[in-house]
Parts: sequence; structure tokens; C-alpha cells
Amino acid sequence: MKIEFPKDFWWGAATSGPQTEGRFKKKHDNVFDYDFDHYSERFWGSIGPDTTSNFYNDFEEDIRLMQKAGLNSIRTSIQWSRLIEDFETGKTDPQAVAFYNRVIDTFLAAGIRPMMNLHHFELPVELLHKYGGWESKKVAQLFAQFAEQCFRLFGDRVTEWFTHNEPIVVVECGYLLGFHYPDLKDGKKAVQVAYNLQLASSLAIERFRKINKNAQAKIGIILNLTPNYAKDEEIQNLKAAHFADLWQNQLFLDASVKGYFPQELVNILEQDGVLWESTTEELEIIKDNTVDFLGVNYYHPSRV
Repeated sequence: MKIEFPKDFWWGAATSGPQTEGRFKKKHDNVFDYDFDHYSERFWGSIGPDTTSNFYNDFEEDIRLMQKAGLNSIRTSIQWSRLIEDFETGKTDPQAVAFYNRVIDTFLAAGIRPMMNLHHFELPVELLHKYGGWESKKVAQLFAQFAEQCFRLFGDRVTEWFTHNEPIVVVECGYLLGFHYPDLKDGKKAVQVAYNLQLASSLAIERFRKINKNAQAKIGIILNLTPNYAKDEEIQNLKAAHFADLWQNQLFLDASVKGYFPQELVNILEQDGVLWESTTEELEIIKDNTVDFLGVNYYHPSRV
């Protein structure tokens, strides 16, 4: 049987700035740069972010190979730690602006549609050391400022934007499981980080709505959605699987798509004394700035 794909089907692939560009000519480190410098043994074969796939130097040839492979779209990310020279004022690094302009223009010349993500686990480490990273709402505001610069600089050519890639990974790996820097295991902090990441996403979308002039442009979020199955029919395992779904999937999915957090999850976190600190104004920002489209990364189900 022959399957016909639509003419405008997106034959694409996905990666990110920190996974490809390397640290060449970056003036700031992100959390993985710092982690590698201090704990390189945690990285497979002690191979870290110094060169990655050398996209910074080889992007023209890499894009030619993508074109040859038949791709007509690509998702990657703009590194906050590369683009911004002064995190407080939002001043950009001219060398970084020139680099991303060249990359975007080369994609377009090759007939490849660049879809740009703004945060792929790539927090500038000095914002963690100065403010506590995603524990701080100040950092959410600074992220929105960075996002605004991206929209202003590249929005004339980029029509698909994403705020975060897999924010639950930042929460769980950095603040519950202890294997992404800052390597914490603190449930209350994890809950606040989750809220602040959602707030940052909504603040960035709010800036996008004010700045974007292209009626075809849209903005979304990328979530790794993981179906949760109870290990058996025992009531405690069914309840555990339900809670896992609320936490791992519905937390960011409901807030991003519907504009509010699952009430059942809010009730549980409140009962446990770990509910995030929020304001009425912030919750209105989340309500009013939902996504235009959704990116879904699917790897595996979970047994609970």
C-alpha cells in the first residue's frame, strides 16, 4: 500500500543550541557548562559541551546535509547564555546576533523552516548563583526579556516559536532526583520551580503577543508526555499512577493549554504544605497567555 503524505508535511528533526553549538565564543556559561567543568565524570566518557557537534563552525555544511537528507523543517534553540551579553538589561552580544542571523538565513536559503525554542535546559549559571535560578521569579522576568529580544531580532523570519523544551525535566532532574545541576532533592523547591517555569513561559508568550506582527507566527511549548500505568490493580498503585499523571503531564499541559493548573494537583500540594507561592496577577498572566500549538516528545510510558 502506498501512503501519500500531504504536500506541506513537515519532514523535520529536532536538536538544541547547547547540544550542537559548543561553547565557542560564548561569553557566559550555562548550567551544563558549569557542571562539566566541575563534575566531568558525570558525563558519558567525560565528553561535555565544549565542542558538541561543532555546529557553530560547521553549520553551513550541516545544513547542506540536512537539505540533502530531505528535511524541510528543523527545531533547535537560541542559547540564552550566548545571545545575551548583560542579563540584567537584556543587552545582546553582537557576535551572537550575527551567528544566529547567519544560521536562520542559511536554513531558509536551503528551504528548511527553522522553529526556534528558547529554553532547552540552558539556564545561564550566573543567574542560578545570583538569584537561585528557576527558584526565583526574577529569573522568570529575565527570561521574558531574553525572549523579547529573540522575537525582535528574528521574528521577521522565524514563524514558529517555543518557550521551553520539557520543563518537567528541569524540575525533576535538578530538584527532585539530584542529577542535573544544582543537584538538589527538595520537593518544596521543585514545586516552586515548576510554577516559575510555567510563569516564565506565559510571560514570554505575553511579550510575543505584544511584539509579533506576523499573522502566521505562533508560539507554543514542548512537553515530554509520559503515560503512567499502575503496576497492578491495587488501589494504592492506581492512585499513585493518577498522581504521577497529574504531576508529570497535567501540570504543564493544563496550564499551557487551558490556562490553569489541575485543581486536584493544587489541592494535594496544598495539603502536603508544598504549594508554590503565587499571586492573582501571575495566575491571570498564565490564564491569558496560553499556547498556539503544542510540541510533544514521546519516549516511553511509566509504570507506577
